[in-house]
Amino acid sequence: MEVSAKIFLFATLREKYGVKELNVRCNGTIRSLIENAAKIVGESFINDVLDKNMENVRDDLIFMINGRNIKDIKGKIEIRNGDVVAIFPPFAGG
Repeated sequence: MEVSAKIFLFATLREKYGVKELNVRCNGTIRSLIENAAKIVGESFINDVLDKNMENVRDDLIFMINGRNIKDIKGKIEIRNGDVVAIFPPFAGG
């Protein structure tokens, strides 16, 4: 089953890839979503978002689906048609 989601990039991710938002088709998994987004913006996107095992989102990112942080979602996470994903890079400063 193929679904379509919108990804919004923020801060340094937006600057690095030169886009604010992407419309991405995927098979409903986060991995598929990120891999297909990387086909649009560049392969380094995979390493910027997924952990070293390429299975989960990096711990230092804020990754939200429809306004909910995935760290707060229990059970299997599925991307559904029309979902809005927001990806915030690690915050620095003090």
